Amino acid sequence: MYARPLSEILHRALAEPGAFDDTLKRFESLRGYGLLPRGRKFAGVRLSDEQIASVVLGFVPILPGWAGHVSLVLGNLCAVGGPASSFRGTATLLDSIASVIAEDEACRSILSFSFSIARIRNDDGYHAKALFQEGELRKTVSYVSKMATSLLSKGAETTYDHDRMDGPSARQLVLGRDFFTQLRRAVSLSRQLDLPLKTDWREYQTEEERDAFHKSLGARHNSRFLNLGVDTQAVWPKEPTRVQFAGRHFVLFPKTKEFSHSISIDLVNERISAEDARTLLNRFLSLLSWCDDSYAVLEDGWSGNPIPVPVQRSDGAFSTTPNWVFSRSIPDDPELLQRLAYYREGLNARHAGLVTFEVLSFFKVFERRSRTKAGEQNSTKLWIKNVFAEVSASLRPEILSRFDADRNGKDVEKYIFDNCRVATAHASESFPSDADASPELRRLYSAAEVTFALARHFIQTEYKLSKISYSDELAHDRGDPLPEMPKADIGDAREGPARPQ
Repeated sequence: MYARPLSEILHRALAEPGAFDDTLKRFESLRGYGLLPRGRKFAGVRLSDEQIASVVLGFVPILPGWAGHVSLVLGNLCAVGGPASSFRGTATLLDSIASVIAEDEACRSILSFSFSIARIRNDDGYHAKALFQEGELRKTVSYVSKMATSLLSKGAETTYDHDRMDGPSARQLVLGRDFFTQLRRAVSLSRQLDLPLKTDWREYQTEEERDAFHKSLGARHNSRFLNLGVDTQAVWPKEPTRVQFAGRHFVLFPKTKEFSHSISIDLVNERISAEDARTLLNRFLSLLSWCDDSYAVLEDGWSGNPIPVPVQRSDGAFSTTPNWVFSRSIPDDPELLQRLAYYREGLNARHAGLVTFEVLSFFKVFERRSRTKAGEQNSTKLWIKNVFAEVSASLRPEILSRFDADRNGKDVEKYIFDNCRVATAHASESFPSDADASPELRRLYSAAEVTFALARHFIQTEYKLSKISYSDELAHDRGDPLPEMPKADIGDAREGPARPQ
């Protein structure tokens, strides 16, 4: 099966009638992520089962420009409980779909695949589920991030809720057996007939021009670019520009109507890890900020593209309503007012990408004001110790596992006080913190989610402050259903991938 006929088949099955240009944009995005062959030279290359599966996943997002990113993220999702509990023993979602395309028996046993993108605060959560028949049994397998290591161990599927939703809403695409049967039939027929590709080679002229442009920016046949957004008012080049800094090259993309300021660096040819690359780019932005006296925040991004890619703008979402109701009185307690100010300060720091201030601001929400007497345990540490087990239940498993790994056996109350509060508030020799270093930033991102959960718990339990906009009374005091506490989440972006809208 060639890419061109596959685009026509999937357009008829999955796209809006008459919107073939959007389908072509999806294929262009998939090529940009290295998931399909690029250029006229490889137009006649038949696609593998894995590449066809990647294309199918590229139809999950609504926006065609996100096809490559979403396909890459979804394809790497791993089966809850590991391969032993997965469909036909496959490890990832991509492998599972590829096995359906490859074998008649697998195609007959599958009942459906469902793919969802859930909104979790300011990030997106990816989830997939397969329903299949195995003998007389109907089984379900869920696919989650590989970072959720506790869910990938054998037996985890027995206690996992396959119908769970991590956010208040989600967009979902469900593909049934009939879809895969028709797709497999078309792929098998194409391979059996083995006809030469017939196409208008002029359609590759624009792509060849783009290839020449990307080559001028440093793209090579084996490139793998890390692409990161930048929020800054420092002076920036007007056109995409390849620069050299500290012996390495990277590309600066300017801000446009579609894209934000961003930086792309080739991890392979610059011989640098993603972690070290983020540190290098932070050093670059720190020096740029010093020269221009302007802020510069290295934001979210992803890696894996064979070419440098600008990062799409992600203007913050907002909410309006024609029936806006706010009926709250200002609290009488001045200490509570201070703590609410710190809480908002922490959220503002999160929005700005200032994780050190985020950690410190949330810590100040639950920090006890009284001095610790000689011979007594610090009251803030004691509170953390007493409530952490309850608060940790609201954290997503991958966040909690990272946080536990970071503290490396150290008591949680000592780690939060010393390695989080002291490290971010003081230039401490005992607990140093380098705000440019990628490993330190990753550690603080995990700590920020924990301190955020502690801060929220403190205000809700210590002050019994209602979160309802139209009443000072708590929900259970009014008889209203109490909303479930949202799961704290770092989000794909703090790990690497950008957030599709």
